[in-house]
Amino acid sequence: MAAEMNSPLQITIIGAGLMGTGIAHAFAAGGHAVALYDISQERLDSASESLRKIAEVFIESGQLTLEQTDALQQRIALSPDLEASLANADIVVEAASESPAIKTDIFNQLAQLAPADAVVWSNTSSLDVFELAPTELQSRLLIAHWFAPAHILPLVELVPGPTTESQHIESAERLLTDLGKTAVKLDRYVPGFVINRLLRALGREAFYLIDNGYITAEGIDQAVKASLAPRMMVLGVMQRYDFTGLDLSAQNFKNAKFVDAPVDLAPRTLLERVENGNLGVKTGKGFYDYGGMSVHEVSRRRDERLLSVLNACASVVTTGRSV
Repeated sequence: MAAEMNSPLQITIIGAGLMGTGIAHAFAAGGHAVALYDISQERLDSASESLRKIAEVFIESGQLTLEQTDALQQRIALSPDLEASLANADIVVEAASESPAIKTDIFNQLAQLAPADAVVWSNTSSLDVFELAPTELQSRLLIAHWFAPAHILPLVELVPGPTTESQHIESAERLLTDLGKTAVKLDRYVPGFVINRLLRALGREAFYLIDNGYITAEGIDQAVKASLAPRMMVLGVMQRYDFTGLDLSAQNFKNAKFVDAPVDLAPRTLLERVENGNLGVKTGKGFYDYGGMSVHEVSRRRDERLLSVLNACASVVTTGRSV
């Protein structure tokens, strides 16, 4: 990496969607210069609006002053020029669409245009990008999977490739810690990494319960918010087994009457909404109706509540300390 870790870095982010915009805010909040690139001027305009909304939430929550957010936003340059955006980059964050073809094209361009010592972070949520990138990038390529909203949630999953140099993973861990993030390192690649694999299993069971008439979507959310969510803030997944008792947990797995939901890769409750064009926040309706609010308005309400929760639980969430 061209710059020292304790000095401001030049960060280039490829993709100005919601993830790229949140990541840009996180790096700029840490004092780094950010070039946020997208081929679409419409997405760049939307990113500019998102950055303003994010700033408003942090100001109103008392975490940043108007002067601080102004300085922060001045560190972010939005551009449709890839080559100019990559000039002097220390770290390039690939945050483009989750498409193998798109990511392959971007990696090939980075191999040609990015500085030879720039480290490449891919924000893929599941793809094996090490199969997509050219040889020239492999030793300085890693997965750094952020979670939405990236400007608020602390977790970043780090995954090395077969030939990723260990120094780049170690530097990423230090940098993310400096940004107030929680870096969790996997030893090697597995599709979906950790959290998306857990969410996939949880979602399969949730859709089974809804599809078979046991409970509504609203009922599931109410039950989770009143039990799993606060308990997981303290115990996570694995320590909860210690409190249940490992002997009882082992017995529960052997309970023949507790039949797991069959694997269903086309849950009716989900596909019906997709077929009707109800895709969630981006269309104004999914499992919930957002009453005509824009994506920016709904996201702002979410951010306000998440900040409130994380501020109250910061020491537990960021340190990961067990009981």
